[in-house]
Amino acid sequence: MSKRERAVTLREVAEAAGVSVATASRACSKPQLVTPETRELVAAAIDRLGYRPNVIAQDLKRASTGVVLVVVPSLSPYFLDIFRGVEAAAAELGYTALVGHSDRRGDREVAFVDRVRSRRADGVILATSVDSGGLHLGRPPMPPVVVALDECGAGYLPSVSVDHEAAAFAATSHLLALGHRRIAHIAGAAGSSMSEHRLQGFRRALAAAGTPLDPELLFQGDFTVEAGERAMERFLMIPHRPTAVFAANDEMALGALRACRRAGLKAPRDLSIVGFDDQRIAALTEPSLTTVGVPTLALGRQAMLQLGRILAGEAVQQKLVLPTKLTLRASTGPPPSA
Repeated sequence: MSKRERAVTLREVAEAAGVSVATASRACSKPQLVTPETRELVAAAIDRLGYRPNVIAQDLKRASTGVVLVVVPSLSPYFLDIFRGVEAAAAELGYTALVGHSDRRGDREVAFVDRVRSRRADGVILATSVDSGGLHLGRPPMPPVVVALDECGAGYLPSVSVDHEAAAFAATSHLLALGHRRIAHIAGAAGSSMSEHRLQGFRRALAAAGTPLDPELLFQGDFTVEAGERAMERFLMIPHRPTAVFAANDEMALGALRACRRAGLKAPRDLSIVGFDDQRIAALTEPSLTTVGVPTLALGRQAMLQLGRILAGEAVQQKLVLPTKLTLRASTGPPPSA
């Protein structure tokens, strides 16, 4: 076949325009997603080379569902904020985002991923609080997946997360700097890598300060207000009770505050409390809650942008870490006088 007769490929168009194949493809199929300058470069290359799109490939492209699935462990405002970030970015990229509720069950996460495998959606974002390291075991190849909030336990899936351990270290160090030495921790749900990382940060801060960890000051929670109440009730029964509590999320911190009020105690006069996540209610409770701020909207947005790059055939950063911020409010202060 002569050069004149040979069909020009999209790769040749991309090379002539000086862009990636994925960008050239987007300029043809979804021109609104590229800059006007890029559209002009690709259009000029198409005219110059005489490129004609492959009809069969276009038909395959139209088989795309245009849907991405966001799997959340709970329908709390915290995870719905992550979904809002995904939804906004999805709309910009021409996708529709749907939410699936896993109830923190690994089997439900696997079921949602299997739906994407069967082409009911183009990709999935796991806003997860369980270890997703076993999602691929004994199963067909993974569909396009991005993990939001924490990295995948096995490290083989791209993720957009925060450094939970470093943030927990900062929160605990704040209590230590105030003079607290009897610091309790209400851990998150068992089996959650996020919970484990926050516990590691708590332990590391105590060790760095030379403060021994009393096993009586650890409570296995489940990220609910009720777990925070149960934990605080148990801590208050200890003869040498803690002067401060670091909870692995805001809901448990608010439960701890509620139990303190029932016992006639007031934070921070009698006991300091720190949460994690900085949900909107943290600034509205009495007293307002010192907590670690997690950029939930940005997490969702960046996770969708990463997924969009994967769906476009582009390379992505395997591990993207966003910053957190310790917000100091009224729930923490020096320990009560002996």
